[in-house]
Amino acid sequence: MVKTYRFIALLGDGRERYSDKELDAEWPTEPIVIDAFGFSDVYRYSGVVFLNEEWFAKYSKNWKNDTVDIDKLLVNLIKYSAKEAHSANLTKIKDYLASPPETIEESITLWKSFYDPSLKTI
Repeated sequence: MVKTYRFIALLGDGRERYSDKELDAEWPTEPIVIDAFGFSDVYRYSGVVFLNEEWFAKYSKNWKNDTVDIDKLLVNLIKYSAKEAHSANLTKIKDYLASPPETIEESITLWKSFYDPSLKTI
């Protein structure tokens, strides 16, 4: 059998909490960590995993006051997603970007909802 890899973007601290076995259960998966330095245009992501509830704190020092940095990050996730990707999290991100909340508090609540501790929503 030929194994075709899906590139999965991992966001937030906490990668060490998930074994490769857990990620491999999302067959076939090649996890790519998105760090504070940004993206590599080599990959086209077919899914996204948010590794903790406050994943956004890693990517913006000003997240309590402004959504700009996180919005840019989410735009890049969509930009670098595979055209044929069928990802629940990418859909959530697209919905957020298409109709952003009016307040920062509402945005933060929505960002927290992206986290799925069971890794079942990619």
